[in-house]
Amino acid sequence: FDAKYAPHAATVVSSIVRNAPGARIRFLMLHADVDAATQSRVAAEAPEAELVWIEVGENDLPAYATRGHLNRTVLFRLGLEALAPADCTRLLYIDADTIVLGDARELWGADLGECAIGAVRDCYQDAAEFAARWNLPHAGQHYFNAGVQVIDLAHVRRERLFSKALDFVVANDEKLLFGDQDALNYVFWGRWAPLDPAWNVQRYLSPNEIAAAGWERAGPGLVHFIGTHKPWMANVWHPWAWLYWENVKRTSFADEVAAAHGIDLYQLMRLRVRWWLRKPPTGKAR
Repeated sequence: FDAKYAPHAATVVSSIVRNAPGARIRFLMLHADVDAATQSRVAAEAPEAELVWIEVGENDLPAYATRGHLNRTVLFRLGLEALAPADCTRLLYIDADTIVLGDARELWGADLGECAIGAVRDCYQDAAEFAARWNLPHAGQHYFNAGVQVIDLAHVRRERLFSKALDFVVANDEKLLFGDQDALNYVFWGRWAPLDPAWNVQRYLSPNEIAAAGWERAGPGLVHFIGTHKPWMANVWHPWAWLYWENVKRTSFADEVAAAHGIDLYQLMRLRVRWWLRKPPTGKAR
């Protein structure tokens, strides 16, 4: 993330530590231009955790032109192969536009089998269309959302899998609709482990959709605010928006997020009422 997203990253950090009491957590903060004062404020949200600040410089990754709400920071996760500490062999990658509602240790311990990464299917992308575009076989394979991943980093490093994804970005830059996510899906096509979909809830789900998705836990473990409609924006409705505000208000960044986006008390009350009236279903354990 960059300085603009630092308050949202702090909210993710806060939500993780609050839902994993007693856990020993090391956060690898892949960032651009987050100054020392802001780093200290973010770290204050997790005083018992270790935060490792890794500034991603211009020479660490290829250039990437901004496309809408996507900028060069989307490539940062591909830098983990080289930038993560040498003793880091397994990690969670979590986007800065998420809220964690469950104990992240449950996700971290997911069984990947022989796969290098685990992820959740992206329910908004057409896997058959992606396969056809890139001449990949399609026999039931799915396209995953790259915003939440369990990564066997030792495996990734051994086969230089993220480096291959970066090479794909460089070779196909402007052809990619979703940047590094497309590159990761190309490299890991048909060889990623599916995680419980409750760990990357991407939008509203009806009870029938939850049943079809096959949640294995009683409720969402993580809500991911995909797309351009973010919960901190004024006059934008997202079904899980109130969860963001419930969490950001526990940090020192709440007032400045509201001020930066023109969110007043009236709009917050509207979000709260909508949450009461239209709260998405939470699913049932199987």
